[in-house]
Amino acid sequence: MTYANATTLAPTAITARLPKLALAAGLLTSASLPAFAADLNFDATCQNPTAISVSQPNTGITFRKNPNSSTTRAATATVQRGTGAAAVNIVIPAGQLPSCFYQVQGSYSYCFTQRGTADITDINAVPGTNTAGAAACQ
Repeated sequence: MTYANATTLAPTAITARLPKLALAAGLLTSASLPAFAADLNFDATCQNPTAISVSQPNTGITFRKNPNSSTTRAATATVQRGTGAAAVNIVIPAGQLPSCFYQVQGSYSYCFTQRGTADITDINAVPGTNTAGAAACQ
């Protein structure tokens, strides 16, 4: 197949570029990139907590009920931070929006422990700043 105004490279020009392309691809895939989001599956007994770290410049975590539907927006969901006597319940309220912002710093474990409807399959947790202006979690 040929295209109008297409230029062709000699095979030596292509093979000369392969080591550089391979090196660039290797650097991209071997770089240690931070996890930007975590999906918290429903776990009423908090047997499988997920560690989430929040450090500067981030100021907290946006929690979002999934999937986003009228049924899930109309129900509350609870995420538990930590376990035992030190556990803190974070409530994602029912309302117009499926998400809320929880202001926190540090590394803690989180579980999605309560839901107002089984339609809420998981909670998406994203460390960041509240640039979207989400309401505070309760």
